[in-house]
Amino acid sequence: MQIAPAVRKKFDGTFILNGGYDAQKGNKAIQEGLADLISFGVLFLANPDLPERFRINATLNQADPATFYDGEEKGYTDYPFLVK
Repeated sequence: MQIAPAVRKKFDGTFILNGGYDAQKGNKAIQEGLADLISFGVLFLANPDLPERFRINATLNQADPATFYDGEEKGYTDYPFLVK
């Protein structure tokens, strides 16, 4: 059971969901009233141009969790942008 629907019923403020959403799943959650906004933390790390990738339905870079919290640029600032 997902907790979001239960929280949504009790909370009347702006509700943001995160975790495992892509553009399609995020839009669906908003359309179904499960959330007001969707955050894309890891997807933004791996895709610094995420809004454009969503807009043109481009392939997404895959994040490398082995580089998270390492204190270096690897895994944070070295993912490629779309080539136009």
